Amino acid sequence: MKMLIGLFTVALSFSAVASTVDTKTFVYDGSQNSVELLLKAEKTHTEYRTEDQRTTCYRTEVVGHSTICNGGNYGPGYPGPGYPGPYYPRRGPGHPYPGNHFPRHCSSQPILRTVPYSCIQTVRIPFEVKDFDVDARVIIDVTKLSPEATSGETIKVTLRGDELSYNVVGSKKFFIVKKKQDVRSTMNGSVKMIDGVLAAELIEAAPLLKAIKMTEISIENDVLSFGIGQVETRANLGFSLKVVKLKTFGSDTVILDRELVNSEVEITASSTGSDAGVNVSKLGVELSKGKFSLTAKAFAKFDGKLMNGSDYEELTASRTLIYKVR
Repeated sequence: MKMLIGLFTVALSFSAVASTVDTKTFVYDGSQNSVELLLKAEKTHTEYRTEDQRTTCYRTEVVGHSTICNGGNYGPGYPGPGYPGPYYPRRGPGHPYPGNHFPRHCSSQPILRTVPYSCIQTVRIPFEVKDFDVDARVIIDVTKLSPEATSGETIKVTLRGDELSYNVVGSKKFFIVKKKQDVRSTMNGSVKMIDGVLAAELIEAAPLLKAIKMTEISIENDVLSFGIGQVETRANLGFSLKVVKLKTFGSDTVILDRELVNSEVEITASSTGSDAGVNVSKLGVELSKGKFSLTAKAFAKFDGKLMNGSDYEELTASRTLIYKVR
């Protein structure tokens, strides 16, 4: 008896080449604030054709049989070698099996072999069909808010088919913030025309990273105080506060959890950096009789999307105070 394990007809998928890709880069070093980049590509889609191909399949054949035995007898009066088996206790003189073991049992098992053979398989072959050509014109505008020199911030524009994308590689001296991104497209015969605009802003990173350094935290007369780094400007520095009333039984109650506006956080210079103070009673938080958790957080905030956030490990810091009122 033969068992086939090869399939005469199977559907196989292969990766197809996608729409063509064009990439251009703009390295901003402060000498030029705006640049126009021209990119070309082709928009395609994938179709499939079927094709019969000769290949090798495999089947399983029975090439013989073997005898496998188990159990055995060790009692007197049984000629031949004994065969180990599970223990079978005697129950009396009339027990049918002398000795203390099951009788020997044998069975025939097939011997199998895997045999290769030539066969035909039907496969799906992907191929790309061109839809249209793509011409893209991209304008990049960069604004730098600090006089700090830059060794070069690289902005990469990629046109994949008719899709535009942006990637940045920074010097880690500046936050690169996307302020505006706009794409417009029209068809001109068999060519898709794309006009793209990217407006980016460079913000010096060192002063902001220095400010986001929280130290001790305490509360007195309803004023929550915590130490932070030296604050040169509050333009991109944000704060938030979460106050939770802790309960011995049942669920804790969140009293406040939101970002604070500048007028709610008073910052003064200190010998080690700056001190920040928040009057929680003016936020509508009453700390009376109970146990409270107060978590203050300082973080970098931007008017736009940060494009090189992966260049920085920490853009936020927090401290938590457990406060008990008798």
